[in-house]
Amino acid sequence: MVMTIEISVYPNPFEHYIMMEITCESDIDCIILLADVKQGKIIRMLGAGLKSGTNRIPLDNLEMLDAGNYNLEIKTAAGDAVYKTRLFKQSIESPLIHLN
Repeated sequence: MVMTIEISVYPNPFEHYIMMEITCESDIDCIILLADVKQGKIIRMLGAGLKSGTNRIPLDNLEMLDAGNYNLEIKTAAGDAVYKTRLFKQSIESPLIHLN
């Protein structure tokens, strides 16, 4: 059984990056999956060796993803579910250009 105390994922909605803060009671290897809900495919897969205490794991360079819903899932290396949440990617507003 995975012993985690707290998991937080922010910002939600996101534009460029997602930050995960995972507090564990013991060391554990895990797999982090970011999947596009609409397309039903995995966008990112990352292996992470979590240490006892608080771990900060960024997923960045996400600005090229389409706006919409994404699932973020954290599993143990053995495939046991640890955490799952839905995130929303908002479209990036381009700055207005004023011509005089």
